[in-house]
Amino acid sequence: MGSLLARNTQQQTNPGRAGRENRKVSIVSGGLHRALNIILFLKQGKPSDISSADIGKNCQIPLNSPPDFRQDDKYDNPTPESPNMTKTNCALHTFFVRGLRSAFFLRVSAADLHITPLALLVVMILTTTASIIMGRMVIAGPAEFYPKAVLWGWLITILLLWLCWYLTEQAKPHGRNIQAAALFALGVGLGFTLDVISTLAYLLLIQPQGLDGSSWHWAVYIGMSAWGALAYWLLLTRVTQSQGRLIILAGVFALGTPLLIHFAQAPMFWLPEQAESGEAENSLQLTQEKLETQFQLATKQRAALKPERPGITDIFSITYAPYGEETVFLRESSMVNAVIEEQFDAAGHMQELVNHPATLENLPWASLENLERAINRAADLMDREHDVLFIYLTSHGAKDGELSASLWPLETDPLTPQTLNLWLDKAGIKHRIIAVSACFSGSWIAPLKTPNTLIMTAADSTHTSFGCGSRSELTFFGRAVFDEALRNTRSFEEAFKQAVPEIQRREQAAGKNDGFSNPQIYIGDNIRPLLQELAQDH
Repeated sequence: MGSLLARNTQQQTNPGRAGRENRKVSIVSGGLHRALNIILFLKQGKPSDISSADIGKNCQIPLNSPPDFRQDDKYDNPTPESPNMTKTNCALHTFFVRGLRSAFFLRVSAADLHITPLALLVVMILTTTASIIMGRMVIAGPAEFYPKAVLWGWLITILLLWLCWYLTEQAKPHGRNIQAAALFALGVGLGFTLDVISTLAYLLLIQPQGLDGSSWHWAVYIGMSAWGALAYWLLLTRVTQSQGRLIILAGVFALGTPLLIHFAQAPMFWLPEQAESGEAENSLQLTQEKLETQFQLATKQRAALKPERPGITDIFSITYAPYGEETVFLRESSMVNAVIEEQFDAAGHMQELVNHPATLENLPWASLENLERAINRAADLMDREHDVLFIYLTSHGAKDGELSASLWPLETDPLTPQTLNLWLDKAGIKHRIIAVSACFSGSWIAPLKTPNTLIMTAADSTHTSFGCGSRSELTFFGRAVFDEALRNTRSFEEAFKQAVPEIQRREQAAGKNDGFSNPQIYIGDNIRPLLQELAQDH
């Protein structure tokens, strides 16, 4: 399960959204793989009874068993072990086979199992190595091994070791002599099975569809975590035949382990280098010279803005892409700028604000301060009675209406519709076209709507939009409305009508499972005449 979220992983030094999400790991990666130096604690039986040469042998059937006693019978019909029954060491594959069975909720027995500390150490090394390999498989492109991840999870491991010991000790008075180390090894086999399944689920279902961080991704992750918790709880209670409070205790541990791993933000074994954009390197190179360059870029952009043209309904445009961890927003801002300039003859009336390491020396930052200054500059040069201010916002959105902003290591504040509306009112901007490409962006309509405003949003107030992942070229909304429909018409209303069915079709094809994003449009009565003028040839 640790591999399932690995594609969202960012560098440990970057506390951004993607980085936070991808520190989640599985029960295997977070706990069962970490106890390499406390295995002796679990050794049971006399040393003289155990030989390391027996590690490669299969579990031996006791001599006093009936001639027709079959190995498989013990899986489904476990019987209490006689205290005098002699156990021999088991081949390592036995623990993986029975762990596989238990992962699919089948009954297995541990009464005939015995494992030496050396054999358990080998199991731990093998599964940890496999987990590291699987973690690398799910990261496309260059990646760097993060050795500190191997040291994570000691508390979880100690708690699981104690649980296995405690449950087996409670089973002894009832004639069930089970080795705690063997029970722990079965859990390792179970967890390893689920780690393989979750890796395959990511490689076959999530990654090819570009669904990283989507609702589908989270559904698979939560489903795998629940599956692992239930399977581990059944393994513990069935093998030890626990009853009463012991069943509850095992359930608390089985459910609590994935929750603890999730909320503890456990690290992954591999971190993507992000070689294409160089974000990891550029984001750290904030020199005084570059800060001064940024100030000059913003000043020059505002100074280059041209006044309105008498007798012509002009569009003054501002695109705002404040989330610097996703290149999709940079591409979308550039695309929308190009479409507005081409379709509405807006050259000289455009301002572009972007947060991204690649544009550090080319475009002004998408900060709240720069956005307010851009609005004020447009208000100074436009004909407020006849011209229109177009604002395009593209980022991740939240249910509370905040538009996410990020440019690590700088601290950035989110934009809200209330703040934007305040600035527009103070600047005296009368006619407004505002498009918001973000999840839950329908919540922006109520605070912004006026009789002189057109508002388009990529979703309603209760649904996510789609296509804002790291593998997306453009968001579904930006692509359908601006890159396709608006290239063939100058009517924003018509472009929106053409785009909505296409957005729905693409969301269904991509497997969006939280419902149609349901893009919204609001058109004030007083702005319609200006929209008709804009729709005419320039």
